[in-house]
Amino acid sequence: MGAYFDHGWWSLLIYCAVSGAVAAMVLRLLLTRLREFALDAPNHRSLHETPVPRTGGWGLLTGTSVGLLLSQPEFQPGIVFAFIALLLVSVADDLRSLSARLRFSVQILSVMVLLYSLALPFVTPLSWVIWPLLVLTGVWVVNLYNFMDGMDGFAGSMTAIGFAALGAICFLRNVPQIGIICLLVATSSVVFLYYNWPRAQIFLGDAGSTVIGLAVFAVSVAGWQQGAFGLVVPLLIFLPFWLDATVTLIIRMLRRERWWEAHRQHFYQRMALKHGVKTSLFIEVAVMVSTSLLALVLVASGVA
Repeated sequence: MGAYFDHGWWSLLIYCAVSGAVAAMVLRLLLTRLREFALDAPNHRSLHETPVPRTGGWGLLTGTSVGLLLSQPEFQPGIVFAFIALLLVSVADDLRSLSARLRFSVQILSVMVLLYSLALPFVTPLSWVIWPLLVLTGVWVVNLYNFMDGMDGFAGSMTAIGFAALGAICFLRNVPQIGIICLLVATSSVVFLYYNWPRAQIFLGDAGSTVIGLAVFAVSVAGWQQGAFGLVVPLLIFLPFWLDATVTLIIRMLRRERWWEAHRQHFYQRMALKHGVKTSLFIEVAVMVSTSLLALVLVASGVA
């Protein structure tokens, strides 16, 4: 049932349980012993009113990583390097704001190393176009996840629902290795959501949002490469994120605004300001579930 070794369903449940338990323990530690560490102070662009720690991604990623260590007997060194490099610069940015140039440079490096490690078979006259396009897409996914992490429960819900859907599709298409990774991320995300649901006790922070963004890109490319799904599937599942982020980015660039800076012009932000965070979140979650179910139907019917 897998490229490395045979995973039974009981083993999968154990891996997910361990990931969830570790994520819960780390999040509790962050909320009790380290609550005053790396606080996100509210400003005129924020939707929260009191300082909230932005270290939740540490708990989510730790839980996922422990599950991966148990379930995956070997790793591609390049892929590990790509994620660690992005994680380190993002943690540093959570603790002390770094320049956009430095962050973008590390993001580009991480995406390029990731793509090289996946060894995509593009030896065509158009390779010189395809590879830069993939690098640009990867960097954009990393950043859009960071841009969209601005409302309680929003990014956590997209992560839980999106990775659960991709995981189910991978198992349906007999690509269990990627399916296990997806379900581990989804499990840790559900635990994180317990503490991030409105009113949030903790935020993902840059470390969580950017690394999850890279994971979305990695799983999407790897799943496509291994024939689990077409590229339209992850595009449809994560539609609530990339459409809002992309349209908002284009509008801000056309207005010649500093698009890389924090703002409150995303659709979800404007909806939250008008209808409240909880109402907006329920609407967004309903859209996420709908697009994910549509993707599952398309895959099950053989269309995608």
